[in-house]
Amino acid sequence: MAVATARWLVLSLLVSAAAAAHDTKWKAGAAVGGQVVEKERRRVVAESEAGTVTATDVADAAGTVYRLQFITMDPGALFLPVQLHADAVFYVHSGRGKVTYIQEGGSETSSLEVQRGDVYNLEQGSILYIQSYPNATRERLRIYAIFTSNAINCDDPSHPTSEAYSSVSNLLRGFDVKILRQGFGVSGEVVEAIQSAKSPQLIIMYNPDQEKKEKSNWTEEIFDALWGDESPLNKKKKKDKHKKKDKKDDKSKSETFNFYSGKPDVKNCFGWSKTMTNKDLQNLKGSNIGMFMVNLTTGSMMGPHWNPKATEIAIVTHGSGIVQVVCPSTDEGGRRGGDHGQGGVECKNSVFRVKEGDVFVVPRFHPMAQLSFNNGSFVFVGFSTHMGENNPQFLAGEHSVLQVIGKEIVALALGQKNTTAVEQLLSAKSGSTIMACISCAEELERKAEKEEQEGGKGEREREEEEERERKQREEEERKKREEEERARREEEERARR
Repeated sequence: MAVATARWLVLSLLVSAAAAAHDTKWKAGAAVGGQVVEKERRRVVAESEAGTVTATDVADAAGTVYRLQFITMDPGALFLPVQLHADAVFYVHSGRGKVTYIQEGGSETSSLEVQRGDVYNLEQGSILYIQSYPNATRERLRIYAIFTSNAINCDDPSHPTSEAYSSVSNLLRGFDVKILRQGFGVSGEVVEAIQSAKSPQLIIMYNPDQEKKEKSNWTEEIFDALWGDESPLNKKKKKDKHKKKDKKDDKSKSETFNFYSGKPDVKNCFGWSKTMTNKDLQNLKGSNIGMFMVNLTTGSMMGPHWNPKATEIAIVTHGSGIVQVVCPSTDEGGRRGGDHGQGGVECKNSVFRVKEGDVFVVPRFHPMAQLSFNNGSFVFVGFSTHMGENNPQFLAGEHSVLQVIGKEIVALALGQKNTTAVEQLLSAKSGSTIMACISCAEELERKAEKEEQEGGKGEREREEEEERERKQREEEERKKREEEERARREEEERARR
């Protein structure tokens, strides 16, 4: 435990020193476009008995806006057809279902059978609808989506200037009756019936084959519930599906990228991580958004690293953890940089706790580390910009950029008179980008909360001092006015005499 804690303290010191850090601020939750958007702060897009859609907007350091939506559908529900106003990447967090879509300019539908861990994308202009499959365990279909478009604006997240999509029904009902009559060649009664009908909720219950089906195959569903993708029956279905693959329509996508298929990029007893690589680009053709997933076991850490070209937008899918982000911008005096692309807002180091459902954003060039608590794992999935161009840089480990720079130059950069400490630092073998860090999250949280309390106390004292100075100035100005008024009256009295 002592060794793990010492390693964390050394790494934390290295991150801070490399960025000339001296001002750490605790942030339990920042505004939209900042470091954290808590689950409770999402706005509701749609809500019904069959499911919900919530959303939030975030922005990177360059001001590019991204809209996140969280779609939750009960088993046997239907997400009614919409037309996308922006390019979108979807991640299936849980459940199973079918996504049916028509690409812009297309005349035929294509479909995707989706399940937990799948990633797919659709371009703006596409029309899609989603079906959630019934299942014995009543597991909901949960989909996380990110939308990118110049039309999206997050100046006021509660009143966006453009939504990510529009209902297909709105495309019809907005026209005049005569226009629809002439356009479709139907009677006025037909058009009136369509326009007078009450608009349905975005997500409704839908099970057209319920009455036609015989009793459900509970044996198969229980196997799926207990075994998941490794169910013997599920394996047989996949095998049969593979045999029929050549007979499928070429225009229909038959595969998606899945985080739970294949081996993770990094895996040990402290956790695992997986990132979409250049080989996976074919699954997200036309999109510059990539994805990653990190699963940290109890008392573990994803080591200090940064992205030179990508902003990370992560969603906590399980547990809670601590995220430390370092501001890399400094001037020649070692002080924090100014706006750093944040519209004049001072760039500061941040430490924050995140829980399931929260979103946290780390801009490019900002060194970061994620840590799990001793009492639970910490899992998050995220979207990264500029997929295929970004190569994360780690401070520690065999492939550390500090190893490439060399101990003498690193020692000078860290203000060390000799290279002894740096030699020991670089010679330490961390072995992996994911490592043990017992009680590190707890210690960092306590330290950050203490600094926040002390900072709050100092802020109150400063405000009280400013208030005293303000009252003193007002009193001096009052006395000065009274003195001037008295002098004026005396002058007038002398003039009358």
